[in-house]
Amino acid sequence: MSALLEVRGLRVTYGGVVAVRDVSLSVRPGEVLAVLGANGAGKTSTLRAVSGLVRPAAGEVLLDGASLRGTSPEAVARQGVAHVPAGRGIFPTLSVADNLRMGLYGTGRDGTPDGRAAVEEVLESFPILRERQAQAAGTMSGGQQQQLALGRALVQRPRLLLVDEMSMGLSPTVVADLFALVAGLRDRGLAVVMVEQFVGQALQVADRAVVLEQGQVVASGTPDELSSDDLAAAYLGGGGEPSVTVRPAPLSAAESLPVDLPGRDVRKLEQWAAEQGITPRQAAARLLAASLERT
Repeated sequence: MSALLEVRGLRVTYGGVVAVRDVSLSVRPGEVLAVLGANGAGKTSTLRAVSGLVRPAAGEVLLDGASLRGTSPEAVARQGVAHVPAGRGIFPTLSVADNLRMGLYGTGRDGTPDGRAAVEEVLESFPILRERQAQAAGTMSGGQQQQLALGRALVQRPRLLLVDEMSMGLSPTVVADLFALVAGLRDRGLAVVMVEQFVGQALQVADRAVVLEQGQVVASGTPDELSSDDLAAAYLGGGGEPSVTVRPAPLSAAESLPVDLPGRDVRKLEQWAAEQGITPRQAAARLLAASLERT
């Protein structure tokens, strides 16, 4: 099956700062592509370039083989691309029902039988939204707001869904439910590009992944093809860092060992621990164990 989305040699700059340099990726219908990397790696800028929110300095974004260069975000959306931004981007003072209607705005289907059918499909997928239709969106929980953000995108009946940091600030139980939803969207034939910090969960859902570091692709492949070294290089800076295992390491019968680390490395360790859903102490133990295995 040919690619629905192709990104070729993408370069995004903000003034004199290069956020994305020579990024290439593709996704086919019915496929989930995870875009991974530490904060500042260029993940969000890549999605924004695809949806037309930023204009690339170089490269091409192709949808069904046709260039989107110079296309406005509204026109990109009308071609079947829905973008769920980080932070959800809902309208907090509007009701749930009105937020969903806003998803139809610009498609020409608001108030039509087809538009009402699209909203009904979303309410079937998200029962909590049906219960809260009259409630102000800003008064719902974070997980419910994320469901609303996804629902508002899905009422457009997109061919390509871009999701940026879907799990940000949510509990593990809610995150698991949202990833299950993404898997269901793939089964319906929707192409999904998912920027995500929860690496383990993302790789369980994704068909393929690309890893970005400092705006460049440093690794790509299926989850089985990506090595722990690929992920360590992106999240911990590479440069000879110990290999990171994504399998839980047993911590029973462990003894204490005080270790001094530079502040920069402590922050990297804390970030990686949060992404894996473990404590910094557990993260340090895994990294040390992996390093010792290589000696």
